[in-house]
Amino acid sequence: MFKKKISQILTDTIPTIEATIYTSENISKNPIIYLHGGGLVFGQRDDLPEAYLTLLTDTGHPVITLDYLLAPEVKLPLILKTLKKTLESIILQLPDWRFSSDYHLMGRSAGGYLAYLLTKEGFKPKNMILFYSYYTLEVPNFRQPSPAYLKFPRVEPMDLEALIEAQPIVAGEMTKRYPIYLSGRQFGNWLPRILPSLRDIPTYSLTEENLQQLPPTILIHSTDDSDIPYDLSATAANFIPQNKFLTIIGSEHDFDRQVSEETLDIYRQVIDFIEEN
Repeated sequence: MFKKKISQILTDTIPTIEATIYTSENISKNPIIYLHGGGLVFGQRDDLPEAYLTLLTDTGHPVITLDYLLAPEVKLPLILKTLKKTLESIILQLPDWRFSSDYHLMGRSAGGYLAYLLTKEGFKPKNMILFYSYYTLEVPNFRQPSPAYLKFPRVEPMDLEALIEAQPIVAGEMTKRYPIYLSGRQFGNWLPRILPSLRDIPTYSLTEENLQQLPPTILIHSTDDSDIPYDLSATAANFIPQNKFLTIIGSEHDFDRQVSEETLDIYRQVIDFIEEN
């Protein structure tokens, strides 16, 4: 069973940026730095099910889960700027925690997108672990009303103001914050909620050349993902020089939300990949 410790990383921000460090008695392998999903508007750093954390830490990999600022209280430029400072601080502290200086960068959904952006900013993880993610905002699906979300009762943009906090936040319960994302995808205005301007889309997207510079990467995506198109991972796999692409037939977006023997096997394949590369 893993041990859990909270560490304050940035204290000069509002709110304080923290990390959770998960370890077992065996910390012989490279640490995994993890970024959660949530469409950049909800979620929290400690959302990985215990079964996955136990599997990773028992294998010898410390897992470090990070806070990052959420939209729409702040926009993507500040989210990324603060996250860069957070990761820089984490990397400096790895030897103090008796961890290897080499690290793997893992993200699920929007967390994977932020991991992509961090590599564009010059960070060099040993490996990338990307669950159902996207490397670009140049996606028509992101700027148009999404048929998958139009099946739900409409959440009018004017009804969202009560859900937006007066100060920046780093954690948002899905029950409260999900309507912000849902409305954005229903009305095709999710991007304006996270970007200062749609002219910034190229700045916060990776090009084919950027993908060709990535370290060894394992990508996992389900074919029936109605939130993030499967083709985004398939296309990335065409350009990342060294990768393994696990295609999950059918299934939903965050298919690993519920632990099963099948999802545990996927995490075992992740471990195999990062230990072989």
